[in-house]
Amino acid sequence: MVWREDSVAYHHFCASHKAVLPLFFQAEWLDSVVTQGNWRAWVAFDEGKAVALFVGHYRTKYGLSALVMPRLTPYFGMWIPPGEKHDVKGLAASLLTTLPRVFLTSLCLNPTVEDISSWKSKGFHHKKRTTYLIQGKSIEEYESHRSAKLQNHLKHAQARLQLSATDNAEELTQLVRASFEKQNKNLPYPASLVTQIYDCPIARAKITLARDADGMAHAGLLTVEDETTVYNLISGRKSDAVRGAQAMLLDGAIKDALNRGKNFDFEGSSIPEIASFFSSFGGEVHHFYHLYRSAFRWTDALLHLIGKY
Repeated sequence: MVWREDSVAYHHFCASHKAVLPLFFQAEWLDSVVTQGNWRAWVAFDEGKAVALFVGHYRTKYGLSALVMPRLTPYFGMWIPPGEKHDVKGLAASLLTTLPRVFLTSLCLNPTVEDISSWKSKGFHHKKRTTYLIQGKSIEEYESHRSAKLQNHLKHAQARLQLSATDNAEELTQLVRASFEKQNKNLPYPASLVTQIYDCPIARAKITLARDADGMAHAGLLTVEDETTVYNLISGRKSDAVRGAQAMLLDGAIKDALNRGKNFDFEGSSIPEIASFFSSFGGEVHHFYHLYRSAFRWTDALLHLIGKY
């Protein structure tokens, strides 16, 4: 098993797996969201055949090198085409001897990567995170699995709001900013990034707002998608939004995805209240791993302590 940093092989591998390759591993997406540092791609070869890829976002902060997640990108790192039989442990072990050494690594792997033993043996700490996926269901099946509380919220919102698509990224950004301000936090990424994602053709981004009879937007949602899945990427609401406004937006996005034969990925959350809200839609639980490590023992111990709490 040999990994090689090779942009030509990367683009060829992506093209040959276009039907199943997640959006977040594709060049056009990375060109849109990587605004600091650069992204690099490696391809794994087994007996001359390309079998897997690794995409990394490398940047420097305070003079220290890091391999980290691009902003607004939920999954990253290594990807192996689904259904193919490969030695995941061996692929990861070979990869880790190939990648450049950096001060800090922090990656959330795609949910399809289930074996992280090679990462652990190299000193990586890990946290298992949860997302919810709605897949292979009819609209009727989906509706029957929603919680009673959620359905009550949906009825409340549907009697007071209407969904409408817009190309006004700033209107969505204002709602997202209001959500963070309610938590006494600043917007964690440049507002311009929302526009960059909306303008990225391959992301097929869609902005939907929930408006009242006066045209006031109470909540907003931005979804992106690839050939198989629609992703819940950005959402926000004003502090006095109608109850159920965000639920109404997600419900509409889920039904649209299912009508087009696609899955819907909530992208999960480490915040219990949000995770509980996502689970009320009846999605299947899927786990993915957050891996992190520092190259130095004392900072690595500090990272491990932070990770535990």
